[in-house]
Amino acid sequence: MVRKNPKKETGGDKPVKGKAKARPKATLAETVREYVVAVLVCLVIALFVVTFIVHPMAVPTPSMDTPTERRIPGTDQTLGDYNLLVGDRLIVDKFTILANHFPLCRWLGLNHPIRRGEVVVFKAPDRKNGHYLTPYVKRVIGLPGETIEVRQNQVYIDGQQLVEPYRYHAIGEDVPTTFSEMAPLRIPDGHYFMMGDNRDHSSDSRDWGTVPEEFIFGKPLFILWSFPDTLVLEKAFPDGRYRGVHEVNDALDVVTLYTYRVLYFYETRWSRMFHFVPRGIYTLQPAPPAPAL
Repeated sequence: MVRKNPKKETGGDKPVKGKAKARPKATLAETVREYVVAVLVCLVIALFVVTFIVHPMAVPTPSMDTPTERRIPGTDQTLGDYNLLVGDRLIVDKFTILANHFPLCRWLGLNHPIRRGEVVVFKAPDRKNGHYLTPYVKRVIGLPGETIEVRQNQVYIDGQQLVEPYRYHAIGEDVPTTFSEMAPLRIPDGHYFMMGDNRDHSSDSRDWGTVPEEFIFGKPLFILWSFPDTLVLEKAFPDGRYRGVHEVNDALDVVTLYTYRVLYFYETRWSRMFHFVPRGIYTLQPAPPAPAL
């Protein structure tokens, strides 16, 4: 039996058809370059998403904090269905609000007109410098062109009484406060009147005026995570140095704060996670007659 020459069958020293060539081993410089490019691409994508699509934000103040278990009369809902607590981590939709400024997006229906009763995120006035810097979370109460008035803690829109089941007065609805009365104010075109649900503990348009539409940059979609920041601040700094303050800047204090967050992770408010932030229900009804003198 004649033995065949394998070189003739495979074409001499040519590689066997169907077998992949061995990939040359990448050098250290090539490997580093690939990792750097991958990281840069991820950073660019993350920056684009945070700038134009969604933005994470923590609720810094109790202006939207209302009693979670208090039931809304005539419904099976509670104030907890609408409130936002200090330490709620929100996912804020920026795209649909940004799309309001582009005719093509409006034509395609990608925008989201700002409506009364919705919770929005905006840049509030900085009284010291006169600029809009600090991000605030409030509810839209008055729309452009409307006349708004507050009498005995009750809001009136164009002479009609605004019934708001979600609002709360910690001091008391009938107790006069700094903001329980406000003279009629016409909201300028392109501006909105904002108020917190916790009316007695809210710095809002009653204090620093209306907000231009261009400074509204997002609408909260849902609560990603909820953690009692106030409790952790009290535990981490019992001397009260950060009482009423919502930012810790000292490097050592930041490390201390995050350490206590890990230690008290079990305090996470699990029931609030992935809770959607709905539009507040309200009604406009004729104002009650003025009391007889």
